[in-house]
Amino acid sequence: MICHYFEETSYLIFASDVPPLLYYSHIPVIAIALIVGLFVFLNEPKLKLNRLLLTISVIFSAWTFINLIAWTNINSQLLLGIWPFFAVFSSLLAIYTIYFVRVFATGKDISGDMKWILTLLVLPVLILASTNLSVSGFNISDCDAFGFEGEIYNLYIMVLGVVAMLWAAYDLIRAYTKATVLRKKQILLMGIGVELFLAMFFFFTYIGSYLANAGHTTDSDIEFYGLFGMAFFMAIMGVLIVKFKSFSVGASASTALILALLILTASQFTYVESRTGLGVTAVTMVLSGILAIVLLRSVRKEISQRKQLEELTGDLGRANTRLKELDKIKSEFVSIASHQLRSPITSIRGYTSMLLEGSFGKFPEKANQALGRIDASAKHMTVAIEDYLNVSRIEAGNMKYELSDFNFKDEMSSVCEDVRPAALKEGLVLLFRSDLKGRAIVNADLNKTVQIAHNLINNSVKYTKKGSITVFMRDDIKQKRIYMDIIDTGVGMSQETLHTIFEKFGRAKDASKTNTAGTGLGLFVALKMAQAMGGTITAHSEGEGKGSRFTLELPLQM
Repeated sequence: MICHYFEETSYLIFASDVPPLLYYSHIPVIAIALIVGLFVFLNEPKLKLNRLLLTISVIFSAWTFINLIAWTNINSQLLLGIWPFFAVFSSLLAIYTIYFVRVFATGKDISGDMKWILTLLVLPVLILASTNLSVSGFNISDCDAFGFEGEIYNLYIMVLGVVAMLWAAYDLIRAYTKATVLRKKQILLMGIGVELFLAMFFFFTYIGSYLANAGHTTDSDIEFYGLFGMAFFMAIMGVLIVKFKSFSVGASASTALILALLILTASQFTYVESRTGLGVTAVTMVLSGILAIVLLRSVRKEISQRKQLEELTGDLGRANTRLKELDKIKSEFVSIASHQLRSPITSIRGYTSMLLEGSFGKFPEKANQALGRIDASAKHMTVAIEDYLNVSRIEAGNMKYELSDFNFKDEMSSVCEDVRPAALKEGLVLLFRSDLKGRAIVNADLNKTVQIAHNLINNSVKYTKKGSITVFMRDDIKQKRIYMDIIDTGVGMSQETLHTIFEKFGRAKDASKTNTAGTGLGLFVALKMAQAMGGTITAHSEGEGKGSRFTLELPLQM
């Protein structure tokens, strides 16, 4: 039967007596949904998220297309045949949106149990779609089925929409609480897009159908506004695609978004009637096209640069991992080698000491001088080996500390007494001064604290050609800190050197000219030890040739 009250349709969907907003709200939105969905899918068809976005786009487009047919056709048999599909596609849209959001939130496919739950939710709609509970008749005069739709059936579709909104919100909120800052932005955008889309689609569709069934309105044209939720949803997807690469697609996705924008602009021709309006729309479309081309080139360039940067980052990450592995192997080698060297060096020093003391008889003066050099060299080597071992222990986390209370001032005074002969031998004055307000009691490892002090003071002796070295003790009772400053008149350091001397093998640029025996590990080891005991070491210098000041800081016991 034909609804003779209306004019016949051309090409299935084109008619003259239709609301002005009909084509603008249907055709562009279908085009946008399909273009974005297809481009995302074709770029990476194996990704579950991409397939689900295409599925949602197709279901929505199918619903919108049959809605367009219902508004323009006058064949009652055709209309009565497609009418139940409104409920079917609406319910599928709700179910697949839940599926889509869960995969987006978790990054993996849903469980078999959840698939059964979603199937059971949509099953009543599919079973009852062709029964009188769905549509029981058709109005040949008005060419629609309003007044014959089942209220409970329609209400169930609306409830599915609400369930989809709540379920999606729950999944996104759970993911948001565990996400990184960047991921939280993506989840927030997805939440806004999905919730607005579902709210607009189901609310306007249900209200339009309810008002028409109740006889409050002559038609359901209010549902047109609900379709724009898809355009907004796809715009959000565009931001996620271009800015966050949420769907693992390339530059072609930006082409899809720009094409969708041009279609949306061109669709204004469907309701603009005045010549001025047509002219403005045409100019707008041309300008949009020009800007789109410029934007597309910029986006493609940015994506290309981003890919190159990601590849470089990946290469650097792999190189960094390999360097860490090599550094670990190196540390293990140094530890093993140092342990192996320790025993023979100890024997060399022991026998040399015995020879110098005359345990094996007297030696000529020249022989004693040679033995003295052997002993000094063995001593330097012992210090180097100990530095290597300490570095290995620190990096492996095996350095042990035996903490106890002791008088920091007394111990540092003894260290100065031990080092003073070496300083005098080099023609240097070594002074010990203090300005302490407290008892100078610290809780630290005595042996390691003495080792740090020896390292710092001996360094000043090595790098000071003439002048003096002053060891100055001070404290800060309020801050509960005690300080030992080692101030020398030596070679000094540049700002560049100050930033590197506490690193492994970090030495001043021309340090080897002043002291060839240094390993570049002493300060690194000393700093790590001080930090492990709750303190630190800092270095200061006004420049090369202007002396240096090293400060050992430790917590003060009150």
